[in-house]
Amino acid sequence: MNKRDMNVRRGHLIAKKKVKLVKFSLKRNISTLQKMIPGCEEADVETLFQKSIDHIMKLKLQVHILKCLLQVYEIN
Repeated sequence: MNKRDMNVRRGHLIAKKKVKLVKFSLKRNISTLQKMIPGCEEADVETLFQKSIDHIMKLKLQVHILKCLLQVYEIN
């Protein structure tokens, strides 16, 4: 096996390891998201993303309401 073939083979192995790492990271991130979003422990990815969007919108609304209440009840 010449040097060029060894470099190609090494590059191929490195690429396979990177793909494996990305797949593992993706699974871990989806699993983490499933734990964070209420009612999504067994949800498929599409449902998980839709419920994540809904949850984020609810959280943003809560922050907005709390800021408004803070302005109303702020003591000068």
